[in-house]
Amino acid sequence: MVCWQRKTARHVLAAALSICLAPAGTLARPAESGGSGNSVTATASAGQAGTGQVRRLPDLVAAQTHCLSLAIYHEARGEPQQGQNAVGRVILNRVASRYYPGTVCGVVFQNAARPNRCQFSFACDGKPDKAGNMRAWAAAVAMAERLMCQDACGGVAISADLIRSTHYHADYVRPSWSRKLQRTGQIGSHVFYFTSRR
Repeated sequence: MVCWQRKTARHVLAAALSICLAPAGTLARPAESGGSGNSVTATASAGQAGTGQVRRLPDLVAAQTHCLSLAIYHEARGEPQQGQNAVGRVILNRVASRYYPGTVCGVVFQNAARPNRCQFSFACDGKPDKAGNMRAWAAAVAMAERLMCQDACGGVAISADLIRSTHYHADYVRPSWSRKLQRTGQIGSHVFYFTSRR
């Protein structure tokens, strides 16, 4: 899997995501079979708009969706849909921030080569990232696809405060950084925060 680290990749990702924001009716349903990071939402191309045929999203979006799926699976697979949605939004909000890498994979695997210094614990815990629970993996992939389509594929309702979150932690810990941020709410076992540094 290739993870793009450069901010210039943000423009390519933005262009690729625009495919997902096609007019209503051109989007196909997300794949329901799950289990594969390659089952990405497809949309009709300009030449196929009237035929009902669809083509897959560009590989760049597929790779970024896979990274988002991994994060949702490992960080929030036991959480309700709203909690998985909020965790995914934290990642996308960081992609949009100039203080973090400009791609989903860059955010998810930031500092992954440094034990206990990564942003998401699964990325540097030394354990394989492969999903073991196929049902939970399918749910994580479906949520990642929805988020990458910016809700054009059907969103999950969460509060406006939670939508803007940039940080979270488990409710059984109290990290020092949380005192410096604005709490936006809690879903399941995760407490969410917002920082104005964008």
